[in-house]
Amino acid sequence: QELGLSDKASGDHLLTAVTSFGKGFLNHTPKPTSNRKQIQKAIDSIPNDPSGKEMLCQAVGLAIRQYRTYARGGRYQLVLIVVTDESGDPESNNRYLELAISEAKSVNCKTYVLGREAVFGYPYAHMRWRHPQTNRIHWLRIDRGPETAFVEQLQTNGFRRRYDSFSSGFGPYEQTRLARETSGVFFMLPSVETNLVRGNVDKRRYQLEALRPYLPDMRSRLEQIQERDEVPMRSLIWQVIYELSPYNSKSAKVIEMRMTFSLSPPEFVKQVRIEQAKAKLYLQYLQRAENAMEEAASLREKETSPRWQANYDLIYAQIIAYQARIYEYAAFLEMFVRKPKVVPLAKGPNTKLVHWDIRTRKELVAASVSQPYIDKATSMFQQVIQDNPGTPWAERARVELARGFGIDLVPDYDSTIRRPRISGPLQLIPKL
Repeated sequence: QELGLSDKASGDHLLTAVTSFGKGFLNHTPKPTSNRKQIQKAIDSIPNDPSGKEMLCQAVGLAIRQYRTYARGGRYQLVLIVVTDESGDPESNNRYLELAISEAKSVNCKTYVLGREAVFGYPYAHMRWRHPQTNRIHWLRIDRGPETAFVEQLQTNGFRRRYDSFSSGFGPYEQTRLARETSGVFFMLPSVETNLVRGNVDKRRYQLEALRPYLPDMRSRLEQIQERDEVPMRSLIWQVIYELSPYNSKSAKVIEMRMTFSLSPPEFVKQVRIEQAKAKLYLQYLQRAENAMEEAASLREKETSPRWQANYDLIYAQIIAYQARIYEYAAFLEMFVRKPKVVPLAKGPNTKLVHWDIRTRKELVAASVSQPYIDKATSMFQQVIQDNPGTPWAERARVELARGFGIDLVPDYDSTIRRPRISGPLQLIPKL
C-alpha cells in the first residue's frame, strides 16, 4: 500500500496512490491524487481478503510497474510504503523478491516497510481466535518469518513442530532486504500482540548493540545457496535442521510425538506403544545429528560469524536436551501404563475429564539414562547464555532450561455446559 500522509502538501507536488494485496492485487485510486479525503476513502475501501494469502513481493512489483510512468522525466520521485502484519506467502516471495527489487531500482523507487518482527528462525506464528458461535479457541497460523533467507534454527521443540512466537530482534528477510536494497527503511511496529501464542505477550526486547554482530545475511538467496557448499559447517547445520524438521514429510512420521492420550485404557496402551516405537527411531535421528555436530566441532572453531557460532552452539545443546526428554517421554509412558494416575472425573461443577496432556517438569523417572544428557545440555545452554548476552540465542537457551527435562501426564477437563444451539450456517474458521 502506498500512502501519502501530509496536511501541508499543496497542489500536485505530492501525489498518493493506494493499492492493496492479498491473494490478488487491487488499485483503490483511479489515478494518484493529492486530495486527502479521497486518499482516506481509498484506504477505508480496502477489503478483507479471506484467502489467507499475502502475495507481498509480487504486489510490490505490480504497484511500482503501474506507476512507473510518473518517474519519467524526473518530474516525480516514486516512494513505496508497505504496511503489513505478515511476512507474506513464502512461495510467492521466493519467486518475486528479486524481481520486485529490480523493478524498484529501475525507477529509483525507495521502499519503506512498516512490519512486524520476525519469529526467531521460524516461518510462522499463531494467532488466538475465539469462534463466535462455538466459543472454542483456535490457533491460526500466519506467515511471520524467518529473519533470514533460510531457517537457521530447529523447526521442532523436541516433541512436535514449534508453536511459539519467539522474537528474533529483526524484521522478516524479504521485507528487510527489499528496504535495504532500495535505500529504504524497515520500521518494526512496536505494539505488543497479546493474541500471539507462546512468546510475545511479554515481548522480549533485546539489546540493540548486542545484536549488531548477529545481523542476518541480507544477500540474495541465490548468493547464499552458492556459498553454502563452500562453508561445510553452515551446510551441515542446514542439513540437520532439514532432517529434524516436522515439515519434512519423511521425518514428521517419526518426530511428531503425540501430546494427548485417551482415557480408555486399551486405547491408551495402543497409543503408548506406537509412540514408544517412534521414540526409539527419533532417538536414532537425534544421535545421528549429535554425531554430525560433534564431528563439526573443528569447523565451529574456524567459524568467524558470531551468528553462526551461536546457531551451532544452541542447536547442538538442543539436540542433546531433546534426547533426554524423548527418553523420559518413553519411560514415563511405560510407568503410567503400569501404574496409572487416579484423578477425579470432574474438576468442579459442570466439568468432565476428557483426556491426558503431556507436560514437561523437573522430576525424572529414568535419571540413570537421561541425567548425563541433561548435565551436558545444561552446561551447553549456560555457555550459550554466557557467550551471547542480550540476544535471542541466550533467551532461547534460558527457555529450554526452564522447561525441565522430565515428563508428566496431566488431566484435561472440559465444560459440560451445553452451548446454545447455533442458528444459521456455522461460520468457517478464517484464514489469516
